[in-house]
Amino acid sequence: MIGATVAAGESDLRAHVHRGLSAHLSALGYTNPRSSGGTAERPEIVRMNPVRGRIAYGETVLRSDLGRPSCHKRLMSFSQRRTRRRSSILFFIGVVETQRGELEGLLEKLGIRSAVGGGHVHVVPIAVPEDAGG
Repeated sequence: MIGATVAAGESDLRAHVHRGLSAHLSALGYTNPRSSGGTAERPEIVRMNPVRGRIAYGETVLRSDLGRPSCHKRLMSFSQRRTRRRSSILFFIGVVETQRGELEGLLEKLGIRSAVGGGHVHVVPIAVPEDAGG
């Protein structure tokens, strides 16, 4: 039963980070949920800024995801996607505040970001209540 408790705790933490990332995107003006066309892998969050007409993707990453090849593949895929006009799609990655350094290290290792920055790839640290873990 301990495994179920850990899974439930991780699920709650993931939901908290997801809500924080959604709120961050809304604050930046990416308010219109958008469905991505096609059958390709879909990001967790797809939003559009109605004023600028720009698309933004969002993904939630927890410490347990950092070593998973499937997570690496998703991060690589969404960071390399382009619009029909070949411009970059903004990519926001929500992470628990205390795990930001680990995620940034992974992004550097994968070649998604350099130590200077990643241009269109943004790490969004989300604060969690002390009793939520992280």
